[in-house]
Amino acid sequence: MSRGVERLRGGLVFPGDKLAVIEEFLDGPGAYQEDGVVRSAELGDAQFDLERREVRVSKRTRTPILPEEGLEVIGEVGSVKRRTANVEIFYIEGVEVSPPFTGVIHISSVGLDVKNMNLALRSGDIVKARVINTKNRFTQLSIEGSRYGVIYAFCSKCGSLLEQRRMRLTCPRCGRVERRKIARTYGSEELA
Repeated sequence: MSRGVERLRGGLVFPGDKLAVIEEFLDGPGAYQEDGVVRSAELGDAQFDLERREVRVSKRTRTPILPEEGLEVIGEVGSVKRRTANVEIFYIEGVEVSPPFTGVIHISSVGLDVKNMNLALRSGDIVKARVINTKNRFTQLSIEGSRYGVIYAFCSKCGSLLEQRRMRLTCPRCGRVERRKIARTYGSEELA
């Protein structure tokens, strides 16, 4: 088998690898032209289209899922301070992300007239939120509106999963009643 035919089969290429010269093939998606040489822009598989005289590279790596403004996220509340709460985000638009991202909910983004964040969220709660700002690598979240808020909460006395009875969260084990900013999907949200 000739070396040219073997090259046209494609295969794994790395960013910057020489694929062809511009006289043979044009640069397609995943490739670029530099000084008359077509090079790979991605880690992936090279594909040579003889009809179009084009080489393209299909990515082998996944595109990272990042929190962006307007996306829905699910995460676990970490530390809760008087005016803010940190959230470890582990789902973005229903897709699990690893490692998790950290987001912050400010008391002004709760949607209730609360003076202390502990009246809306507690450490260990699972929340559904919306990303409202990602400037300066700082992910700010909001739980305003009926779609967003706590979707699973645990008793701060015995650790049992709290059940929603009317607009209250009650512990089935010890009977403790707790207050949270709950989402309308409390207790029914699917976590894979």
